[in-house]
Amino acid sequence: MVSVLFVDDDIDGLSALRRAYGRASEGWEVCFSDDAGTALGTISGGGVDAVVTSARLARMSTARFLRLVKDGAPAVARVVLTEPGDRSAMLSALPVVNQCLSRACGQEALARVVERTVELSARIHSPGTTAFVASVGSLPSLPDNLAALDAALADEDCSLAHIAGIVGADVAMTAKILQLVNSSFFGLRAQVYDLRHAVAYLGVETLRDFAVAGSVFRAFVPSPPLSGSWMAAFARHSTDVSERCGRMVHTGSARCEATVAGMLHNIGELVLAERAPARLRAISADLAQGASPDDAEVRTLGTTLPLVGANLLSDWGMGYHIVEAVACQRQVWAGPSRSPELGDIVSVADRSTGESGREGQAAPGRPLPWVHVCHSALAGPPSPEYLAGVGLTGYAGAAGENGAAGENGAAGENGAAAGIAS
Repeated sequence: MVSVLFVDDDIDGLSALRRAYGRASEGWEVCFSDDAGTALGTISGGGVDAVVTSARLARMSTARFLRLVKDGAPAVARVVLTEPGDRSAMLSALPVVNQCLSRACGQEALARVVERTVELSARIHSPGTTAFVASVGSLPSLPDNLAALDAALADEDCSLAHIAGIVGADVAMTAKILQLVNSSFFGLRAQVYDLRHAVAYLGVETLRDFAVAGSVFRAFVPSPPLSGSWMAAFARHSTDVSERCGRMVHTGSARCEATVAGMLHNIGELVLAERAPARLRAISADLAQGASPDDAEVRTLGTTLPLVGANLLSDWGMGYHIVEAVACQRQVWAGPSRSPELGDIVSVADRSTGESGREGQAAPGRPLPWVHVCHSALAGPPSPEYLAGVGLTGYAGAAGENGAAGENGAAGENGAAAGIAS
């Protein structure tokens, strides 16, 4: 049973929600609140799985309301409903929302989004993952430049020039964004040199996700003896997977999302390298004896590194599809054929890297502290059955003979390598 709390302090808006969702969907318990403060009390009492709120609350901003929900009850799924075309309201909630939908999306679409978001939230805030995070101390905070960007997004009067100014203060981030927008991914006829034009072209959502990806390696410092060659191998592998993910989709926006997901797919291992390197070495010793990544990690940590990484990215306010892809990268679809999702893209790209030429590998007879770089890649190449089941049969290794994932690519019916369109 999924418990959903609807919040809207506009009388007409709340009445519309009651008419649409007053009769609980199958498997749902629903309640309604016309006051954000009262809703926070309900949530703090426990038993709420998801909160669905209007993008515009009068007595408390939606961004502040969701921030308080996130801080007090991080496992509660957060969904925002916006009026069609109200982009500024959506952007202000971007750092603290899991999914954002139009009010006109319909009951079926909202039900799918809520249930899938609740399921993912339960996984990444599982008791094992929560206990591990508590054991290593709080996870790293959002870098200062991204915190400043989030503060700007929360101000609906913030201009594009101000956002560009925040990004422009970080030289490395600026270089990466200009490199992305001028890359062959977008096929622009002319080079873009003005950061404001780049921000306008990419969109603020893509900009924020890419800025997080560009900041990751500066946010972590692996503890000795895992500095140096291990970190270099980690960075090479992340970049390799990122580039492969980008080749497997056909549209610019999907490529941005896939590139970021590939870059961040192994961030859980980076957390462990910084906070508990001895446990990372213990896992590698287990893997060298033939254990599966999941078994080795659960034995040592009580959870898996993809879930640790997804937990951190969710806390940082990354896009839902990227968080889901990181959490689900080891899942192998065996059901009826379907369009590829972002998790499939990451999985195939990661497992296609193989182990050749990568440093930092544990192996029988090789002394520790040599440790694996990316446990998920150890499963070997994806099977033909899996590739066929998710529409990626045409993916041809590192570069792909045509630079993409076959005729179907990774777009699917949603138009992007992602699960549910948000």
